[in-house]
Amino acid sequence: MSIVLIIADRPDDKQVAIKRGLELAGKMGWGAQVVGFAYEDLDHLKLPSGNGGRQPIRKKLLAKRRAEVEEQVAEHKGSVRTAVTVVWKKVIAEWVVAQCNRKDYAAVIKTGNRSETFLYTPTDWHLLRECAAPVLLVAGRKWHATKPVVAAVDLSSKSRVDKQLNDAVIITAKRYAAALNTEVFAVHALHIPTVLTDLDLIDEYSHIKAMKEELQPSVVRLARAHNLPLSAFKLKEGPVEKVITSESARLKAQLV
Repeated sequence: MSIVLIIADRPDDKQVAIKRGLELAGKMGWGAQVVGFAYEDLDHLKLPSGNGGRQPIRKKLLAKRRAEVEEQVAEHKGSVRTAVTVVWKKVIAEWVVAQCNRKDYAAVIKTGNRSETFLYTPTDWHLLRECAAPVLLVAGRKWHATKPVVAAVDLSSKSRVDKQLNDAVIITAKRYAAALNTEVFAVHALHIPTVLTDLDLIDEYSHIKAMKEELQPSVVRLARAHNLPLSAFKLKEGPVEKVITSESARLKAQLV
């Protein structure tokens, strides 16, 4: 049985990951491992002699965290076979990446958080970049069975690895769509540097038309390989981050 790794939300955050992760595991026929993290800086804590040091404090904090996670799991697991792990770790991305290198997970599920600053790279970024398993960042909105799944693909790359990744993304998207009883759309961004159009160095309309014609064989190959209609492929002009978000919003996608 495939296993999904669910990262429990911190106690003071809105509880989304366990509920959504177990719901998806149930739809996909997966088992689940839910991991909760606990950490406090105890190095500078002044402790009286003879009380056993910091280890008993750590054990109590871990036990408290386990009880919190197990309570949430009991509320939402239904028939999903679920195990609970509690880890003493400050930087959770390090543990998750290492765990996914040791064990093959169907997905890692975590609540999405926008926490980046000039001096801080968020956990979500590290997981998306470094994790060997597919990472699904979930939001609090309810899943709607009639909403499509969007696969973001790079049709312009000549790299064999990138082409394999396109196939993997579409295969994964189709699995989710089948479990959620909905359809799949594949989105590709046709990016033209703004400076070229601002300075009238190219005719934008002609260039976009030529790009679409050049990419048509890639569209046809993927459509045939994955039994998708050509109408499922959306090639839109603009920067990648804007095209994916705007087209996903237009399609009212429940999953990207």
